[in-house]
Amino acid sequence: MILVNKILTRKSHNIKLLRIISTLDPRYGGPSRSIVDSSVSLVMKGIKVDIVTNDPPGSKFYRGNKINVINIGSKFFSKSFNPFLFFWVLKNKKKYSDYIIHGIWEFNTIIAKILLKKKYYVFIHGQLDPYFKNEKFNNIKKNFYWFLIEKRNLLDAKSILLTSENEKKLLNNTYVNTKGIKRKVVNYGIQEPQLNFKKITKKFDTKFKLLKNKKFFLFLGRFHKKKGCEIILHSMKKINEKNNKIYLLMAGPKNDYRSKLIILSKKLKINKNIIWTDFLQNDFKWASIKRCYAMVLPSHGENFGVSVVESLALGKTVLISNKVNIFNYIKKTRSGLVSTNNVNNFSKIMIKFIDLDIDKKKELNLNAKRCFKKYFDFNNSNEKLISLLKKY
Repeated sequence: MILVNKILTRKSHNIKLLRIISTLDPRYGGPSRSIVDSSVSLVMKGIKVDIVTNDPPGSKFYRGNKINVINIGSKFFSKSFNPFLFFWVLKNKKKYSDYIIHGIWEFNTIIAKILLKKKYYVFIHGQLDPYFKNEKFNNIKKNFYWFLIEKRNLLDAKSILLTSENEKKLLNNTYVNTKGIKRKVVNYGIQEPQLNFKKITKKFDTKFKLLKNKKFFLFLGRFHKKKGCEIILHSMKKINEKNNKIYLLMAGPKNDYRSKLIILSKKLKINKNIIWTDFLQNDFKWASIKRCYAMVLPSHGENFGVSVVESLALGKTVLISNKVNIFNYIKKTRSGLVSTNNVNNFSKIMIKFIDLDIDKKKELNLNAKRCFKKYFDFNNSNEKLISLLKKY
């Protein structure tokens, strides 16, 4: 029996993990942040981690020194298709014991199937969410690609990795046939920031003078129809009809969809109560969470919701839809309010939060911090992934 255990498991210091992701640029979404934090946590527990990306050489999206980030992008190729990555993996694959490919519908999973021969995991990051059934033209292309290529890539993986039991359940109702693909739920988390909040909130108040000493809701992320941004604006319309002293900070990279949302806010005559800003990073991001009334995300489909977890980390109440796959944790710990993803119900939880007395709001905030510590602090959240990697 002792011999069998030695064969089936190994110590952390014998694991060297390569993570492959197209970009660590935080403007492309939450995985870039959580992958870095997860990797730092793994290193602290004795596992060696390298990350290879298709970002241009010299990119500084990770500025720490605990993990090695190799950027091999080229101006001649996109982040989702880079032939140089194929040759880099071919040359360096023997240095690693384990591999995780982050994301699908990219050249990276093809590289894994050809070169890594059933020794890799694929973290799908919500890219098989049933929400995407709504994108009919894209679904035709994806189903064709899935049938010819991508499903075979995932069938050859040790397993696909998921962030919650809810995401695993949704795979039974997605837009492609996932039958036969092995799947494992591994927890996901971030590092709690250690900052001088007095200093950074002062910087925030200087930049956003209109919001100083104001109550404001916060949206933090990419502007995409999937995020339910229209629901936030229509809910603000209902709120402003009763209370015009509540504000909204909409923070995310500029794109065409954001322009449409700004036009909608003017039509709804709520634009005076909304601040639009570009993507917030580092101190300004954390200060916006610290200063906000509550974080809002009425998403139509959300694998994890890094901005939700970041808010929990600072003990901030979250108001989310039940399409954010970690909503069960929020309900169970009473660290926020949850509704369906429509204007009528989401506006009700925003108004309900506004009407709560101070003690109830404090209780929600305290519960938010406890929820983070228990489920999403990176010191605890990597245990399932570590157990998986320790098995041969």
